Amino acid sequence: MVWNSDAKRLACVDVPALPLQCLVRREPELANLPAVIVDELHPQGVVLWSNRAARAAGVRTGARYGHALSLCAQLRAGLVPDAEQQAAISAIAELLRTFTPLVEPARQEPGVFWLDANGLSRFYPDLPLAAIHAQWSEAIRVKLREAGWYAAVVLGFDRLATYAIARHFHGVRVLIDPQQEMQTCAQVQLASLGATWGIAPKLRDELERLGVATLGDLAKLPETALRERMGLQVAMLRRRLAHDVPMPLAAELPTPEPVAARDFEPADNNAERLLFAAKGLLAQLLPLLVARRQAVARLEVLLVLDEAALADVPLHLQPAEPTLQELQLLDLVRLALDRTPLAAAVKTLRLALHGVPATAEQLALWQLQGQRDPHAAALALARLRALFGEDAVVAATVRSAWLPEGQFAWLPLRKLRIQTARAPQQPDNVIRLPQQPPLQLVRRLLSQPARLPPKPPGNRPWRLAPFRPETVVHFDGPYRLAGGWWRSISQTDRCRDYGYATTDRGTVLWVFHEPARDAWFCHGFLE
Repeated sequence: MVWNSDAKRLACVDVPALPLQCLVRREPELANLPAVIVDELHPQGVVLWSNRAARAAGVRTGARYGHALSLCAQLRAGLVPDAEQQAAISAIAELLRTFTPLVEPARQEPGVFWLDANGLSRFYPDLPLAAIHAQWSEAIRVKLREAGWYAAVVLGFDRLATYAIARHFHGVRVLIDPQQEMQTCAQVQLASLGATWGIAPKLRDELERLGVATLGDLAKLPETALRERMGLQVAMLRRRLAHDVPMPLAAELPTPEPVAARDFEPADNNAERLLFAAKGLLAQLLPLLVARRQAVARLEVLLVLDEAALADVPLHLQPAEPTLQELQLLDLVRLALDRTPLAAAVKTLRLALHGVPATAEQLALWQLQGQRDPHAAALALARLRALFGEDAVVAATVRSAWLPEGQFAWLPLRKLRIQTARAPQQPDNVIRLPQQPPLQLVRRLLSQPARLPPKPPGNRPWRLAPFRPETVVHFDGPYRLAGGWWRSISQTDRCRDYGYATTDRGTVLWVFHEPARDAWFCHGFLE
């Protein structure tokens, strides 16, 4: 390897077989039994992970669950969903951030983390750097063990080298210089590498038949010959071993949990009104959590009482499983409010959501449910038609006409159209430009245009009384709208001059002038 003497220090933390450790944390009785993780609890399910006792019985990853049971009758199997793995990764990353703010989880290989290990000497200027690194690395391993995770910690200089050493060796290793790191990395078996820099088992077996079993053996082979015989994957690993390719730490910074608050003036202690306020906050926070592709694992409600001498009342709520169902969460809040006595009225209600990665099914159900139930709306409209007649429920239908009021008609609505299509998601490599502010739209169109007082010439104030007790302070337009313009340019009975009139009260009117009658009319209002 070609090493840079000024290379920065980094550490690699490997939590081996993270899904298996998640399973044992959930079911501790499996710690001393042969256990595997499968993709489905079925004889044709594939073994994804196996512990040491299962491997000693001959069970290997990739085997069918039925075949594994024939090899080991005491075998236990379990499922660890991706959401549980991602939650474990987030929890471990949060723990590691107590040692350094820059932590990069390897999402393609659960259980591998890289940490920034620079600047430690500033905190302990009286200790040798080697002692500082040793104590820091050992403290990480002890802290993870206290949290229930077995891990290997390697502090060195190179991303690939620290990863390979952490995958192959156990415990804590602090590499003093790049030369020691190079020598230790050369001893790592190719079979120890995982998904981050591992190679396919078939290629690995072929290399072992050629006597290439370690990274040191691979580094001795010519890159060109490896590319021609073994393919690009092995050649790229060989190139990475032979050259110092800088790979900066892509740390994932923690994002704050969604929090919202509601102030009460005056203070309130009515449980129903507090629940209604919590419902509004929950509706505000849930979309933020869905945007992160997370579900609610824990909900915290803080009631700030009106009297300063009294302590705040915290409510810690946890659903049976992570969910995005608003009704389930509100029911927990209702039960908690009913059982909590309040010594004073509440002046502030604060709501915080703690999320974990959501499943694809949860996110799909969230997209489908929306904020309204379209089937319930269709049922309500059917009841209205039965009670008041078919013409009671109408919808606007587009028509071909030149006047705005003639471009639509109200026709009976026979069937409610339910929109289930989702907006297409843009790929991550698309540059999203800042969105322009939305244009003003006509929010209320008068069924019959209201006649206005004559518009004075020039920039003189245009008073709208008796239509409205307001005065126009700004006017945009006119913009001519004509029908049958191809017949005669001088024809004025089929044209209007539209404009936007802003009043001294901030109201924006959509007005038009008819040259044939020389009169001004208000057609609608803008918001």
